[in-house]
Amino acid sequence: MPKIELPPTKSSLRKLKEDLSFAYEGYDLLNQKREILAMEIVRKVGEIRGIETDFQTVLNKLYGTYRNAAVDMGSDAVTLQSCTETRSYFLHMDFTKLMGLKLPVIRLNLKNPHPAFALPQTSAAYDEARDQARKTLPILARYATMTQSIIMLSRELKKVQRRVNALEKIFIPQREEAKKYITDRIEEMEREEIFVKKLIRQRL
Repeated sequence: MPKIELPPTKSSLRKLKEDLSFAYEGYDLLNQKREILAMEIVRKVGEIRGIETDFQTVLNKLYGTYRNAAVDMGSDAVTLQSCTETRSYFLHMDFTKLMGLKLPVIRLNLKNPHPAFALPQTSAAYDEARDQARKTLPILARYATMTQSIIMLSRELKKVQRRVNALEKIFIPQREEAKKYITDRIEEMEREEIFVKKLIRQRL
């Protein structure tokens, strides 16, 4: 007996065939989506590796300039002075669509720097660290965009994979089994009906 209990009638068989047709169509579409998502993840992983290399280079320079400023002014003074800095960038959030997903695109535009004033609590090393921090912001936005996109694509790929597995291993096999059972039962009943009609004709 199949796991799906349906009466062995032609209407049940017709409904099963419609369900299977819809399931196979959905299975093909999900397979295509899975392949596209996988290729997009591989492409973005290749891109983020290059971004990570550039990001690490910029961070190393930033840490170097910060160390110089901390040695020159003291780490507490650098921290207090950095808290007084005004925001030097414009942040824009856009979205791109891919296979029903809205992937974020973070764009960061630097403002024109204000003229430097000779303040007693700052030094040339601090100004260099501040300039290096500004150069770090755009690549940080690129890295954040790529990382979030890969996370969202990976989650969607897992969802698609679960749906593909459900169709392939549960939904379709159960209905194929039920279809075969009902087809066999209908054929058996038709043979019995023909046999009974032959017996009736012989007796008449």
